[in-house]
Amino acid sequence: MFESSTKEESLDIAIDIFKIAKEMAPFYRQKYRDIDHIESYEDWLRVPFLTRDELYKNTFPRTEDMLTRELKGVLITSTGGSSGMARYGVLTYEEYSKFITVQVDALRSIGIDSDDTIANLFVAGNLWPSFFSLAQVIEQIGATHLPISANIEVERILKYIVEFEPTVLLSLPTVFIFLADLIIDGGIDAGYVRSIAYAGEHMSSMTQSHIQKAFPNAAIHSLGYTSADCGLMGYQCPECSSLEYHVPSSFQLIEIYNFDEDRVCKVGESGEVVVTNLARSSLPIIRYRIGDIARFKESRCSCGDTNPILILEGRAGEDFKLGGAYISMDTVEDSMSSYVSTDGISANYQLTIEDIDQNKMRVTLQIESSDIESSSSHIEVITSSLKQSINELKVGEELGYLSTVVTFVDMGTIERSPITGKIKHLQDLRAKE
Repeated sequence: MFESSTKEESLDIAIDIFKIAKEMAPFYRQKYRDIDHIESYEDWLRVPFLTRDELYKNTFPRTEDMLTRELKGVLITSTGGSSGMARYGVLTYEEYSKFITVQVDALRSIGIDSDDTIANLFVAGNLWPSFFSLAQVIEQIGATHLPISANIEVERILKYIVEFEPTVLLSLPTVFIFLADLIIDGGIDAGYVRSIAYAGEHMSSMTQSHIQKAFPNAAIHSLGYTSADCGLMGYQCPECSSLEYHVPSSFQLIEIYNFDEDRVCKVGESGEVVVTNLARSSLPIIRYRIGDIARFKESRCSCGDTNPILILEGRAGEDFKLGGAYISMDTVEDSMSSYVSTDGISANYQLTIEDIDQNKMRVTLQIESSDIESSSSHIEVITSSLKQSINELKVGEELGYLSTVVTFVDMGTIERSPITGKIKHLQDLRAKE
């Protein structure tokens, strides 16, 4: 069960970490040079935000300027780099143990226990901590562990699943989509899977519907709202919707900030997520702009947990600009969602926007398929749906400066991150001014 801390208690720990950072880390000493002391919430609001670029440039092995201690007896990890740049992290083993403990509680909160057989389908290696961390989480839960990983061919992954019949699958939505494609195409019965838990990226309703067809008896939950930089930032209970997460208030101080108006958001108001980890002082993460948009739910959860609920609303900068309008990637998904799971059509896709000469651009929607010939019969209707959903595509084609292409490719063809296995759904290759 997660502990609950008051805002004042969380702030006191955050201030202590701030003091350690300023005293011991050269980077923070310089960054906080104009702040003499922090004693109150009003003082805290003067602490400058930490950016992804700063974290990228100032962590080991590039420098040791963000470290508050000797680089000895520590664990070094990496983010996947899917949000722009892979960043390295340093944790003491004591800190890492705390990161594991909260993840154990997160799995237990969605009903995973020692009676389960768990297939660990995360990508191993490349300093990414998910696979080996979950091995320790599963051990602490006391469940049976199938350390399959997603580094092998998806057909072999499916072979192990069919052979051992795990009750729980843990992985990325991208991996589950690929498995669902094979299971649906092969008419395989996977009714023994009672729970699917994902992390690394959001699972859209389109994706969830596709996966549910392959695993009809599985409850689908998030492993947690997590970041390799910060650890667990949110966990779900059975009462949470897909985008709702309880905040582990004794582990993270989370603020919602309106950067346009330079102020903290009120409860219920949307803004950018800012995180201070309360269990990490070797490489302090203080007021870090994680890159997500969210709001705090105004009401308490009916489950009785007093930790506040965060409602995620998307990535900051996830939209793309076309013809003067900002377009959400949700609109792209909506245009194809009715056809997913039909005639081999997968939920794995990528939208690419590129200049093809000085006065013209091309928008290409690639969708993976297990039966390209059958899927191709839907190209015209998906193209039409895309133009109806995004009027700028239709207008651009009428004016002659834009072309829209929908194409199907073999499963596994769309490039994945070599570290995490994620697909980058938007590739904007246009020349930047």
